[in-house]
Amino acid sequence: MRLLARIVAVAIFAALLAPGPGRAAGAGEAMVYRIELAGGQQILARTPPVPRATRLVFARYPDGALMSLKRSDIERVVSVPVPKTAVVRKSRPGELIVLGPTGERGTGTAGSQAPGTTRPGEAADGKALFNPARDYRPDWDSKQIPGQNLAFPASANDYREGRSFAYPPGTAVQTAPGQPPTGVRSGEPPKSPQ
Repeated sequence: MRLLARIVAVAIFAALLAPGPGRAAGAGEAMVYRIELAGGQQILARTPPVPRATRLVFARYPDGALMSLKRSDIERVVSVPVPKTAVVRKSRPGELIVLGPTGERGTGTAGSQAPGTTRPGEAADGKALFNPARDYRPDWDSKQIPGQNLAFPASANDYREGRSFAYPPGTAVQTAPGQPPTGVRSGEPPKSPQ
């Protein structure tokens, strides 16, 4: 029984190492081994996978790290030419690199904004996105953005001023970053009974 198991293992190993269809073995170009996994992923190997008990051991491409995978996770192994690496362009000091548009959109006057575009926190009709009852206030509404500083909403009524978070401060002023906003005094502070 053990002899039969070894013969089957050698046959499977030979089938895994056979060149792919339409590709001649030893065509003179550098080759690596593409290991196709059951989940659709692929791993490149420098060395052919070697069977060790229930696993296949190989050196990963390009760094050569020693890896092993279960035989049941591998669908097939195919030899392929070494993939072309991307050319990394080095820049010299003082060289101009064009990054494209950066910064905030619509920072000028309301007329300078491109037609059909909205700023962060602004609804299409010019009202506040989270409170359609009032006009857009860039100092407040542009800082309340789902996915950036607010979690994405779970239902249609999430993120409504007065329901899930407070109304914006009216006359409050923030004196320094990280400090709570302080409002204008509206009268005498409360006194304790004596």
